[in-house]
Amino acid sequence: MWSGVEPEPSLESIDDGIRFANELKFDAIVAVGGGSAIDTAKLVNLYTSYPTPNILDYLPQPVGAGKPIPGALKPLIAVPTTSGSGSETTPTAVFKVSKDSIKFGISNEYLLPTYAVVDPINTVTMPQNTTASTGLDALMHAIEAYTAKPYNMRFKPSRSDLRPVYVGSNPVTDTFAEKAIELIGKYLKRAYFNGQDLEARYGMSLASYMAGVALGNAGTHISHAISLVLGGIVDVPHGICAVITAPALLEVIANVLPEKVAKISILLGSEVEVNIKRQISKSIEVIRELLISLKVPNGLNELGISESQIPLIAEKTLLMRRLLAQSPVEVSKDIIEKILMKSISIY
Repeated sequence: MWSGVEPEPSLESIDDGIRFANELKFDAIVAVGGGSAIDTAKLVNLYTSYPTPNILDYLPQPVGAGKPIPGALKPLIAVPTTSGSGSETTPTAVFKVSKDSIKFGISNEYLLPTYAVVDPINTVTMPQNTTASTGLDALMHAIEAYTAKPYNMRFKPSRSDLRPVYVGSNPVTDTFAEKAIELIGKYLKRAYFNGQDLEARYGMSLASYMAGVALGNAGTHISHAISLVLGGIVDVPHGICAVITAPALLEVIANVLPEKVAKISILLGSEVEVNIKRQISKSIEVIRELLISLKVPNGLNELGISESQIPLIAEKTLLMRRLLAQSPVEVSKDIIEKILMKSISIY
């Protein structure tokens, strides 16, 4: 047993786990914990199976060498104790590179856990703040997968082995994402205010799992790309870094996906409006109301981010090509800066 997992794992903690595992002979890995534990296990599995001189070798370009994973890894059994990351269902692992003050991710089908054991009882002891941050992470997985660039509008690679893991939104992932949003709207606040509410814990475990299936296939985009940069700057849970730009994101993408953005408010439990513009506004407002009720910091300022940092954050976000490829709008530094400026204060 190795218990050195860090929340929002750093490159150094991953190295520690790899060194520990290299001293053992083992046939499989069991990861018990939140997304950080499961992601760490995925990376330990990868680098003990196929060591490389540089831990960044498997990261996509331009950050890493873009080296392909040679083949299957050892069996990994994921046992989540939170309801948010969905890491038990995804072929992705994320970690923080301290020297660059930024978080990076590796996505490859071989990182997908062999089995997932999802038991809501394991989530009952989550503190309120963890319930909030993980639940909001699941919400952003569902929203971003739902609003990702459609699969039939993606660039077609010349060979099948060059296909990315994330393929864009499609009828299957939309079904999972919609149900996840609906469940989160129904159960997140209940789980937050009463951690012993087993029905709410069950609903959130299912929502997290379904949102993970959606994101693991369709992918996430702008808010998650920004969150990886924010997570390298501030010591704040990943889910908070992802959701802090949600109102601004919906405002920006509403022009290209009006029906989907409008439907988010309905899925979260709002009444149906006759006018689609009013429904879109309600989607943005219902997200804000949810953030207020879960005591999420009021924008980037309360995270300790100033306006002067926005240009650099935007530049670093552009490096997240793995995620930005799913954006439904053409991504530029100006678009990212616009979202960040609108997120300085969100209430």
